[in-house]
Amino acid sequence: MDQKIKSLLDSLDYTRSEFWNISKETGLFLNKLIRATPSIKTILEIGTSNGVSAIYMAEALKAKKEELLEIKSKNFLPKNIPLSKETIAVKSRVSQKPNSKKTFHLYTIESHKKLRYKLATENFKKAGLTQYITQILGHAPEVIPKNPKYFDLIFLDATKYEHTDYLKAILPRTYFNSRTSKGSIIITDNAISHKKKLKPYFKEVKKLKKFKTHLIKISSGLLVSERVE
Repeated sequence: MDQKIKSLLDSLDYTRSEFWNISKETGLFLNKLIRATPSIKTILEIGTSNGVSAIYMAEALKAKKEELLEIKSKNFLPKNIPLSKETIAVKSRVSQKPNSKKTFHLYTIESHKKLRYKLATENFKKAGLTQYITQILGHAPEVIPKNPKYFDLIFLDATKYEHTDYLKAILPRTYFNSRTSKGSIIITDNAISHKKKLKPYFKEVKKLKKFKTHLIKISSGLLVSERVE
């Protein structure tokens, strides 16, 4: 991870209690999961707060995209020409289609306009990740974007009693690819710390026959539901 982003996240760690941010342990888990899972290219987050979780996730998307572009550039150029970072950047820009579908991109929803939304905007700029993030101001699930049609990863970390509403809205936006045996992943934060408030959500998740769900006992707890059919 870039040192500038590391330093920013360290400074934002002190705001965790005020803005209900994820822990560093949870952030690193999400970052490593995204980096290690080739199918994760498009992410939906409900609950931006001041942007900490989005930074962890968008940084991983950025790293994956840069790695892919570097590989493509190396294959594009003759083998006897030495490859510099500048050359890679130029060839990458040339190879991109101007109106191509957004991949390696995160869509994040926040309803608090006066403070949290604005702070997140500032933090994304500081991290240099603005181009990888689309901020959406409004109340979920109503403002969930219509495009892209499907999301590879969905991270829920907002009002707990509304999680059942989120689930109903996002289920049609999940998929399973039989060719790769990979499907959408839904991750819910605070599965241990807020298990009473999330009880109705857990009940609905258990009914999902197309998903395999397990609890990861790190920090405040993560409920991971992966579509398997």
